[in-house]
Amino acid sequence: MLEITVKAETGPDLSRPTEAELSALLRRIGGEGDQFAVVLRIPDEPEEFVQTLREGDGPFAVEYRDGGPDRHFRAESADAEQVIALMVDWARGGESWRTALEWAPADLYATPGLDPKTRERAEEQARALIRTGFWDFHRTAQGVCDIFGPDDTPVSLDEARRIVAGPWQERLAEQAAWPEVTDADRVAGVFAALERQGLTARMNFTCCSGCGVAEIGAERAEGDHGFVFFHYQDTETLADGGGLSVRYGAYADSGRERAEVGRTVVAALSEAGLPTEWDGNPDKVITVDPLDWRKRLPTGD
Repeated sequence: MLEITVKAETGPDLSRPTEAELSALLRRIGGEGDQFAVVLRIPDEPEEFVQTLREGDGPFAVEYRDGGPDRHFRAESADAEQVIALMVDWARGGESWRTALEWAPADLYATPGLDPKTRERAEEQARALIRTGFWDFHRTAQGVCDIFGPDDTPVSLDEARRIVAGPWQERLAEQAAWPEVTDADRVAGVFAALERQGLTARMNFTCCSGCGVAEIGAERAEGDHGFVFFHYQDTETLADGGGLSVRYGAYADSGRERAEVGRTVVAALSEAGLPTEWDGNPDKVITVDPLDWRKRLPTGD
């Protein structure tokens, strides 16, 4: 097994894959919805990785970083087997990958063929997703692509990554001045505590309340008697400076059981020093407001 984690656009992350598993994943890159793969060391070193991006049957864009942005290099290859051999060698800790391609310093930010207004809209989306703190770099880039419909000028995944790169680095710099424990950390701690109290607790879970209620049961652990979550739209409101709407329920689904779950959630939030608003009505959401939402970005590129 290789001491790496592999993140791809489609499917779960691979932890400590075999060489055959890594090769099989890389061979599929370029398909619809499956255009990139990122390989990271175990333990994770955020500034050390190798990755590849391919759109359709075009060439592979291969990048590696072994330090800050000034140590980020890029090359291209049309040979899938060459790319696979390079990334396997990197994962093994070899050195031949360093001379396998003609590496050049990567321009991480420029999008010369993109209309400035399109770029402005894309950057607004990037900053909105970054403020939530839940999406890693690659899913943030994909989220930028996804806002453009069939009638819009499309933004390629490579362009999206260049658009995300600047705001991402800005956010990392901001984080250095944050307090050790933020309100976002307190909320995460509350959800972890509620999980231990027999509630299925999920943050940033599904797109909306209806989907959350419909899907939370699939997350249920043995012994869970209720659930608590907030969804993507709640997170967006929170990251834009609004309060947090916390949604909850009981698997028994009686008013009495729902109210008991609500009281448990309010008690945990209050114990963490978070301001809550709830009138005891089991059909009303719990509001946490105000919150200074500063959630650190996921580790890795």
